[in-house]
Order: sequence, then structure tokens, then C-alpha cells
Amino acid sequence: MTVIPLHPHLRRATGAERRFQPTDLARPAQAIASPIEAIVSDASRRGRAIASWLETLVGASPDQLALAQRTPGLLGGGGEHAANDPSGEGLDLPSPRDVLNALVAMADGTRKKALVPFAGLPLEMALLRRGANVLVSLYHTEAAPDVLVLDRRVPLDRALESTAQVLELLEPDTHGRLLARARELDIVEERDTGLSATRQRGGVLEDPGERETLAFGFEAAMFPSQEMPRDGVSHADVHAMLFGGQLWAWVRGRRVTLVRSGPVLLAVQRMVSAIGALVTAWEEDRALHVRLRTGSFLVGVRRDRKDASEIALTLGCEDDGAITIPALAIEDACMPVLRVAAEMLRSLVTVDRMQGRNLRIAALREEVRRLRRIVRARSKAVGFTNGDPERLLSLGVGSACESEPPRAREDREERAPGSLRFASRWNVVIDGLDATTTYFCGDRLVLSNERRVLALHRDDGQCLWQHEGAAQSAFLADQSIVRLGVDGTVEIREIATGELTHRLRLAPRVGGAPTGVFVGGGQMPPIGLVAEGRDRLAAIDLRTGELRFRYTARSPGTFRLRRAGRLVLAVNGDGNVDAIDVVSGEVVWRHSAAAKFCLTPTTFGSLAIAVSGEPGRGDATLIGLDLLSGELVHKQALGGPVATAPQVLDQHLVIALTGARRGVLASHDPRSGELRWAIPDPGMGTGGGLVSTDRAIFVNAPNGKLVALDPHTGDTLFSRMLSNPVTDDVPRRLTPLVRGGALFVPSAAVHVLRPNDGSAIGAPPPCELVPDSLHVDERGWMYVAEESGHLVALAPVQALRLVVSRS
Repeated sequence: MTVIPLHPHLRRATGAERRFQPTDLARPAQAIASPIEAIVSDASRRGRAIASWLETLVGASPDQLALAQRTPGLLGGGGEHAANDPSGEGLDLPSPRDVLNALVAMADGTRKKALVPFAGLPLEMALLRRGANVLVSLYHTEAAPDVLVLDRRVPLDRALESTAQVLELLEPDTHGRLLARARELDIVEERDTGLSATRQRGGVLEDPGERETLAFGFEAAMFPSQEMPRDGVSHADVHAMLFGGQLWAWVRGRRVTLVRSGPVLLAVQRMVSAIGALVTAWEEDRALHVRLRTGSFLVGVRRDRKDASEIALTLGCEDDGAITIPALAIEDACMPVLRVAAEMLRSLVTVDRMQGRNLRIAALREEVRRLRRIVRARSKAVGFTNGDPERLLSLGVGSACESEPPRAREDREERAPGSLRFASRWNVVIDGLDATTTYFCGDRLVLSNERRVLALHRDDGQCLWQHEGAAQSAFLADQSIVRLGVDGTVEIREIATGELTHRLRLAPRVGGAPTGVFVGGGQMPPIGLVAEGRDRLAAIDLRTGELRFRYTARSPGTFRLRRAGRLVLAVNGDGNVDAIDVVSGEVVWRHSAAAKFCLTPTTFGSLAIAVSGEPGRGDATLIGLDLLSGELVHKQALGGPVATAPQVLDQHLVIALTGARRGVLASHDPRSGELRWAIPDPGMGTGGGLVSTDRAIFVNAPNGKLVALDPHTGDTLFSRMLSNPVTDDVPRRLTPLVRGGALFVPSAAVHVLRPNDGSAIGAPPPCELVPDSLHVDERGWMYVAEESGHLVALAPVQALRLVVSRS
């Protein structure tokens, strides 16, 4: 091993030049030079040293670098600012201390590469040891990086000398040990082996002819890493993405050069970004025009609303000009870009296994996979119908008694009582009470929270059973309660005794809270359908705790399920509505569309009704499908973004839409989809609760207002302010209940009203709780739960009436 002596300048003793100290102010003026002159002289010396340092490392002055970047001046105003800043503070530079540390480590042979970030700007300097030189690169570290300097070859001793000078001038008293080490260091000789790059070629290399409208190919020179990363640590390394090469496109048999020499992966990354913007606009059904650059490379994408099925893609470079490819289908524009990106990333990881842990590479690879899944799911999602609907009809699917949603019917049979008073029967306090998992089951209330599950008798509030155990959510399933944990644990307990019947472990839910629904019972086995992982539904036989089937969606998302007898209608935010046989797990039909289905579908008789479009984004479409076959029955544009899932109330289909100024509540004919009426939304689209009777639709808004609407015309029958929208609390659930001819409305308090005119029935119930959860049994008892942990039972008080005989 040969030792190269350090440059003589770094061995020279320093500190001979005296610096101005604050204590000098107390000395006579003649003892020192003028303080102002000393400061100006020192500041000028620092500015010149900084400028020389940058010139040595990156080959440009501060002013030149300031013009080359997209942010304000590198030095907060360039070299002039450096010259006028006597303290060196406020300079936006890579830390000279970190640079010198890295250079010292490279000089003594302990490191091969170092990344030094800027403090105030999204810039980074990369240093790479090559023999007696160091390769210096400077680039942006934003999501779409640009290169300012790439692999500038600088003698290592010159880099050490210049950096030590700057550090000595800026912070002479702080880093004395580091400076001393740099001065005493002997550079370990390292032969510049001229690491030969691995030549990688990929994509389409030969002319594909007219059969392919668009294809890409590349040739790149990739270098393997020279040192291993620390165990268990992954870093974002932009410099590893800056390998050079060539990139070309085949456009209907013509070869178009996109990158002649330079960082080809940055050009591919720009194309992926443009495709990501296109896919987003495609999903939201809106126009798009985007142009992105890196170096001399250019990519542009245009999508018009009038002709949304065709895309115009622009590609090229400044040297050879650009070409625009019109009338491309979405898949034809996206998939070639994603293919060449995936192949280039695969080649990079093959050459350098360390790049599998590069956060930048991992993020780009995941984005490519995500976009590819979306494009494939939306382009190749071909719906199909059920060719044997008679089989489902023979199994009982499609009968109105199964599929029609329940509605309030009590006002047909009973009249509202003339007067009604309530008295408190019992109250309990339960720590961590969750209103969303409070259930009324026969003669008991079952409550589940994150720490325990328990049952209370409805007459006296006595605890019938209680069990500890963590869970995030729960749902009722016939005679059992199913609790779901964040780790994928599923726990099944009997409601009658609280005994644990089964426990199993599924894949933890990713991308949403654990959810489940009961889909069996009657002449079908009791089945709990639980979301697991990113894109699966697991059907659990509640009798045995074993899995009956797994359904995998075409893309990950949040499941919305609606049971329709033997079928379950499932959507998860992609372009499909699937009808699943809950006994066999078979997908009996699938409806596919270009837009997303994000909201829970509903049913009306033998119709399945869904709304396509994301809530609050883009124009939605109402779609009616035959429940047995999946054939399209009607399709109606709603003329605005949807706010809530469709609800069937008696013979009316009600949907809330959002608008630029105010929302709209619309009623459609569920059989044909035709609009019946539309009025300003009284509160359904902002989270209000909804219930209907034969004579009215009741909307309980979060602002404390109850509105009764004529179901045939949408006219307001009456309205009542039940709470103060500014000072009063809003309950977790706002859905009113109709029991025994009375309307129970949760607001800041519980209100018991007559459905025909909204007048109060008797005195207000003696309850000060906010009714986050409200249950009313067949006796008229109210069970009010507040998420503060309080639960109270209120019972009607019998009233004596004086009856006068007229005989």
C-alpha cells in the first residue's frame, strides 16, 4: 500500500492571521486596525473562499448555480451575499463540516460514497471516490429531481484543501480537531480501476412495425455499488438514479430518439408522473393537459372531456424536436410507459442489489405497479351477466320481501299517543363506550369497545356477562357477536352466554378499519363476511369458525357490501359491481364501468341500484341492474357529484348531490331512474339521518333542524329546530326512529314527536345525555348511550285519565 502525502497547504500551520474579537472593543483604537475595516476584509475573504470552494467542487460560481436552479439564489443572493455576510450565517450551502468529514473518510479508505444535503434548499451533493479523484454531483431531491452537476472529476487533495479552507474561515474555533486530522492525513492510494459499467438493454430494440402504435426501448450503463449499506437501514439515494444511457420510442414504425446521453431513468420517471396524472384525470373524468421536462427531454399528455376516450401524447427532446401521437386509447398510452419503467428498474436492481433498498427506487417501482393495476383493472374489467337467472330465482333470490329495504310502517297501524312521559329506570357508566358497536338483542344490550365486550339486561341494567379482550370493531351475526382486531384476530362469542366459540386469525386489514357483515341465516348457513388484507373478503362459517371461501377483488380498496338474499353486492372503489353467492362464493355476475363505484349499492325488488363516481368529485351516474342476471336496466346521469349512497324509501330512491353553492336532494323512480323532484338539500348530504313513513320523508340534519318532506313532490310539510347549531353537541348517529306511532329524533337531546305535524308528545324525556346511540324497544323503552361512557334506560310512565260518562 502506497501512501500519498497530503497537499503541502493542508500541512501548513494555521492561525497566524489574527481575527477580530468582541473583547477588542475595550482596547485602545491604536492597538488594532479599525473594526469596520477588519470585518469587511474578513467578509470579503470568506466570500472569495466560498466562491473558490464551489468553483473547485462543482465548477460554477454561486451566481451561476443560482441561475441554474429553480429556487432563489444558492447563497441567498449569490456571491454578493456571501461577500457581505461577515459571519457566514444564513448562507445556503452544503455543510463544509459534513463535506470535509466525507472527504477525510474517503481519503483514509473507510468510505467510497457520501451524500451531503443542503440545509435550506432541496438540493444534495454526492461524493464518490474514484482513485485519486472524487466525483462530485449536485442535483435536486424533490419528487421529480433535476441534475445541475453530474460526476465532475475533482482531485481529492484539491477538494480537501478547498473544503478545509472554507471550514477554517467560517468556523475556526469549533472544528479544530477535524481540521487537524485533515492536515495530518495521508491519502491512502486507491487505484482507479475504471469500474466498467454493466450495459443493459431493454424494451423494444427492433422495429415492431405497424402492429404496435407505441413502444419504448433503452440502453443504459449501470454501475454496481462499491460499499454495502448498514444492516436494517434504507436510504433515499437520488444519485443512484443518475446513470446514463439512451432512450428511444417506436411510434407506428418510426424510431424517435428521446435521450441521446444522460440520466435516462429521470426521463422515464417524468413519463410515469405524466401517466399518473392521466390516470387520476381518467378516474375523475376530467380534462388534463400536462407537460414535464428534465434536461432536454419533454413529455406531454392531453385529455379532453369532449373526446375523453382518446389521448394525445407528446414526446421528444430539444435536439431532435418533439412528436405528438394523437388518438391513443388510455391503455395504449399508459402501458408502454409502465412496461419500460418496470423493465429499467428491474435491470437496475439486477445489476445492483442494493438498489432494492433504495427508497426512491422502491417508491417509483410501487407507483408503476399501482398504475399498472389501475389501468389493467379499468381497461380489462369486462363485465358479464348471469346466463341462468332462473337458478337464482328458484333459490329465492330477487323476492321483494328479501331485497326491499325495511322502512317505518308503524304509522299505518298505530296513531301517535296523545301524551307521553318518560322516567329513568337505570343508568350505568362504561369506560370507553363506543356508540357504533352498541346493539339491542332481545332482552339485552350488547356493547363492545376496544377493551371488552359485555351484555346488560334491558330491564335493570345488570351485567349478564363480561369478557376482556382487544378489538377495533364488531358486528352482530345471528346469535353471535363477531369482534375484529387490528392484527386480523376474529373472535366469535355467543350473545346468550358470552362464551367464546371460535377464534381465528386472518391477514390484518390494510388500507382501512376491519369491517364485516352477517350474510347467512334462514335456509343458508350462518356466514360472517370479513374484509382482510388489501383486497379480500373472507367468509367464515360461524358454526365451525372455518373459512368457507375467499373473494379477491380486482384492485385494493374499501369494501361496501349490501346483502340481497342469497347474494351480496360488493364494490370496493374500482369500476366493478360484483354479485357474490354467499353459499358458494361464486361471482354470479359483474357489471363494469369506466367510473369508480365507491358507495354502498342498494336494492329495490328485483333491481340492484348503484351510483358510479367518487363522492364529491366528478359527475355521478345512477345505474339500475337486474338482480338475477346483472343486465343493465337503466342508466341516468345525475348532473353533479354524489354526496351519499342511494337510499330506497318506500317507492322512492333518494340521493344527495353536492354542488358549487349548495347541495341537492333528489328523488328518482327506482324502476326507471327518472328524476321525480330535486330540492335544496336539507342536510342529508352533510351527514343527516333519514327515515320515511307512508306520508313523509324525515331528514334530521346536523345543524339541529328536522325537516319533513312530501315523498311525491319534495315539498316541505313542516320543519323544527331541535337544537342550537352553534352551541349544542351533534350525536354520532342522527337517524330518527318510528316506534308505536311516535317519532324519536336524536339531536342534542332526544325528542319524541308526532310524525304528522312535528309537535312534541308530552314532556321532554328526563335525559341530559347526547344520544350518540339510541334504541327503542317494542315497549317504548328508550336506551340512550353517550360516548362519554354513560348509558341510561327510560321507560314510559303510565298516565291515568278521567273518563266521564254522559249517561
